[in-house]
Amino acid sequence: MNQTPYRWDTGLRVRVFGLLLFLLSLLVGLGLILTITFTQLNTYRERAEASQQNVNRMQQVATTYAEMTAALRGYLLTGSEVVLAPYGPGLMEVEKLLTQLEHDVEDQDEQLARVRRVRELIENWRSRVADPEIERKRQGSPDAGSLLMDEGVNYIALIRAERDAFIDAESRLEETGMLNANRAADQVVLVTWLAISLAAVLALGGFLIFARGVTRSTTALAEAANRIAQGERGVVLEAPLDGELQVVANAFAAMSVTLAEQEKRLQAQQEQLIAQNEELLAQQESVKQHAEELERQERHLSRLHSLSSKMVGSIEIDQLSTLILDEYLDLYGGVAGALLMADEFGERLRVLSERWLSPELKGQFIPASGQLARCMELKEVVIARYPETQTRFSVWTHAVPVTQEIYVPLVHTGRAIGVVVIAFTEPTEVNAEARALWHAVASQASVALAAAQNHLEVKRAFTALQEQAAQIEMLNAQLEEERDRTSAQLDIYLSIVSTMPAGAWLCDTGGNLLVSNSMFQEFFGATAPDEPLEKVLARISAVLPPDDPFPEIVRQLIHDPRETADGRLHLTTGYTLQWSSAPVGSGQSRVGRLFTFQDVTELAELDRLKSEFVNTVSHELRTPLTSIMGYLSLVLAETVGPLHEQQREFLNVVSRNTSRLANLINDLLDIQRIESGRMPLNLTPTSLSQVVSQVAETFRVQAEQKGLSFTVNLPEGGEPLIQADPDRLTQIVSNLVSNAVKYTREGGVTITVSADGDRVELSVADTGIGISPSDQKRIFEKFYRAEHPYVREVGGTGLGLPIVRTMVEEHGGELRLESEPGKGSRFTVTFRAWRAE
Repeated sequence: MNQTPYRWDTGLRVRVFGLLLFLLSLLVGLGLILTITFTQLNTYRERAEASQQNVNRMQQVATTYAEMTAALRGYLLTGSEVVLAPYGPGLMEVEKLLTQLEHDVEDQDEQLARVRRVRELIENWRSRVADPEIERKRQGSPDAGSLLMDEGVNYIALIRAERDAFIDAESRLEETGMLNANRAADQVVLVTWLAISLAAVLALGGFLIFARGVTRSTTALAEAANRIAQGERGVVLEAPLDGELQVVANAFAAMSVTLAEQEKRLQAQQEQLIAQNEELLAQQESVKQHAEELERQERHLSRLHSLSSKMVGSIEIDQLSTLILDEYLDLYGGVAGALLMADEFGERLRVLSERWLSPELKGQFIPASGQLARCMELKEVVIARYPETQTRFSVWTHAVPVTQEIYVPLVHTGRAIGVVVIAFTEPTEVNAEARALWHAVASQASVALAAAQNHLEVKRAFTALQEQAAQIEMLNAQLEEERDRTSAQLDIYLSIVSTMPAGAWLCDTGGNLLVSNSMFQEFFGATAPDEPLEKVLARISAVLPPDDPFPEIVRQLIHDPRETADGRLHLTTGYTLQWSSAPVGSGQSRVGRLFTFQDVTELAELDRLKSEFVNTVSHELRTPLTSIMGYLSLVLAETVGPLHEQQREFLNVVSRNTSRLANLINDLLDIQRIESGRMPLNLTPTSLSQVVSQVAETFRVQAEQKGLSFTVNLPEGGEPLIQADPDRLTQIVSNLVSNAVKYTREGGVTITVSADGDRVELSVADTGIGISPSDQKRIFEKFYRAEHPYVREVGGTGLGLPIVRTMVEEHGGELRLESEPGKGSRFTVTFRAWRAE
């Protein structure tokens, strides 16, 4: 096969190189022109940016000065050094900014003069207004704030005028720079378009010349390629082609010769690949099925593990039943569900928990009949389908719009101890996997419920033990019979103590050890039968801190046949124990005394961490909240500019809610101080009437806005003074009056101060929603709020009354509550009158 040799002088590389060299020359010329134009443009823009930077710095000077003024006002209002903290750094920041401005405008005499006047005005404000005001406030002068409201306002106006003049001048310079920059940019666009147009015309001409030669050669190559595509082999181009295209033509000739051989080899390879592909598809399908099975088993095991972990941590039967029912509903859905526990004879089932039904069903008994009886008898999953959409079920005793029910038995030790019932709105097919998972969950749930039931029975046995000890005291007349019963009862006590879930130590009337269980020995070491009291106390003292009073308390209790006591121990081994003690038996039937030790190490640590967290968060919130309140007062006073009506309305809402948040934080801090014993009282002779008058004026407007009557009754001749902390006394009265106004929808609030002998009494009465007897027992607990719709609507934290009760007791006073639901409440606080002698 003949091939035409390659000619470099007609090659494409020479032509392309020439065309590129020509275009490069055009681009270099265009780059030189644009560089000169962009240099001028950047000069104008730099000047405009410098002017903008000067404006920003002057704005920062004015902003920093306003923050210093706000910090000073906040300090004069609150007296807190934390609020004054931005004052010193603000002076340094202003000095730094003004020095930078003087350096930047040193070539502009007029602007330099304005910067220096601003420096002089700020320095005069500091020396003539700010520093004197701070000194007055620290000395407690009543005139603190007068200079700031008089001369300080004048300085603000002068500094604002100099700032505006400086900014106007810089803005004019910036506009001039931007105008020149825009003109230069227009020139760049014009020059760029002219250069691009010239380059495009010259490049188009060179490209057409280059394309003419290439098109002639590629046409010949295309004809040869078509011939090869049509099956012709051994194609040779006789006409000479340009440069590299001749090499391509020679390659076409060689390719046409080898295509036939390659086609034969490709066909054989294709047949082999088809066979291999079919084999791989079969393997892939097998692997996919295996992966799906593994994934199903993994989901199954993961669900069971999660449920097991949750149930291990739940020992209370109500909590556990709710957890199990939620797990079933979460796994399989349903419009409603219930978990029922069978009684001892299996004739009735009690509703332990329900979902999406009526809470009144909880605790009710359902007869074991129909599908329930069938499920318990067969100990298998029972599916009941109903053709109608409204069916009356015996489980929840009212109509539920469902079409299918599934009954899952809970089987323990071969006996059905309960049933889970799930209702569905649509028929649901239960496959083999679902049945297996249901049975696995039911097996775990049955074991956990049985354990919880045993735990409940142990608690009932312990309660019965205490009740029985009380009954023994009532049967003193039957002495001989009681002695026999006491001996038998002692065996029961010993058995119960040995199996109690807490550490237990039962001793006789002389303190000698009768029995101690394994948990007691884990806490204090192994004991021996009939071990004397002092030896047991020595074991206990070995793991107690020095001077712990517990051993002495034990000695006193041993000889007291009636006293019950409890407390907390912190062992040197790391345990924290909650102990309690009660006599066992009474009179002639008295056995001795029982001491129990409950491990509350984790609870004590959680309580400590909770207290530290609340204390830290409260302090961290109060610092920024004080600044916010200070700045809000300045804005509302229109110190930094006038406000329109909507702005004032919005800011008033922010101010009220900020005050509410501050009160909540103060309540949390007070609770922490009370719990840690760090609530100091500055007791001084104080007038209760004066404190009540001040508090009443605060809440009178709030009551009138709700349409309530607000009456304050004070003794005409005054009442005796009381020894009290004025701030804490104000807090007591404020919390009581605030609650009275808050929880009264109609009627009124009456505040009365009276004196009787050496007692001074405060009474706060309202005609509000009142407090139910059950809530009155817990109303003074921390964070407790009564169960009433209006209480949830009003909101609150449940800290006010606990703080009031603690503070009243710290003052040696007495707090009483009288209330009737729907008619109102009356809180009465009684203090001792103060006598000068």
